[in-house]
Amino acid sequence: MLTIERQDEIMEILTQKKSATVEELSRELYVSDATIRRDLKAMEKMGLLRRSHGGAMLYKSTAEESAFAMREQEHTSEKRQIAQLALQFIKNSSCIFMDSSSTTGMIIPMLERFKYLSVITTGLRNAIMLSQTSDARIYVAGGLVQNHSNSILGIDTQEYIARVHADIALLSCTGIDLESGVTDASIEQAKVKQQMTKNAKLVLLLCDHSKFGKTFMCTDYPLSDIDYLITDRMPPKEYVDALLSAGCKIVTPDGIIE
Repeated sequence: MLTIERQDEIMEILTQKKSATVEELSRELYVSDATIRRDLKAMEKMGLLRRSHGGAMLYKSTAEESAFAMREQEHTSEKRQIAQLALQFIKNSSCIFMDSSSTTGMIIPMLERFKYLSVITTGLRNAIMLSQTSDARIYVAGGLVQNHSNSILGIDTQEYIARVHADIALLSCTGIDLESGVTDASIEQAKVKQQMTKNAKLVLLLCDHSKFGKTFMCTDYPLSDIDYLITDRMPPKEYVDALLSAGCKIVTPDGIIE
């Protein structure tokens, strides 16, 4: 198991239990206590958890980005299914934009079957995982690393993305709403994703069922900017109608609706 995958498993356990000891985590993940302690130390530096005597617990923080990072660990099986569905749009030699989300990160271990990929990402963890699991050419957009986040954001990031053109944009979101469109928790995230949609030939939104009907502070882009919405189950009828009217096709485990 890769370090990043093990840390995702730790977050899932803590999300369910709120806290756990080193011994519990090492037993659950079949690794040594020393390995778990190294993971917890690294994850604490990223703002994902707080170490306690003999274990760790999730932060009870009101900081938006910390809460966002914790929400990213939910619905793992659905995100993995969505990643599988997205593979059909990737070909050898594709140039891909990838945001910093864990949803898009789920596709990374599956990319090893492709050759000559180029991936431009704004996610530190996604870049590291790509370097460990694929032969892709990896480009990390420059900019400001947000505290308690794996995202690189800001005007420098936007300018970097503006100079690059990709075949595919693999994007996720925090919420999707009929009136507000695709939304996220920060202006900086929204602006970077807006630029990616402008410079990609094909825009894929990877969105699990829990995101529908939720609205966050900033609109990333309208539904009409999405070419394919890839999700783990059929959206509510009003979303299906709105997406199809906007020219967006819907991909579910049952097939493609257009």
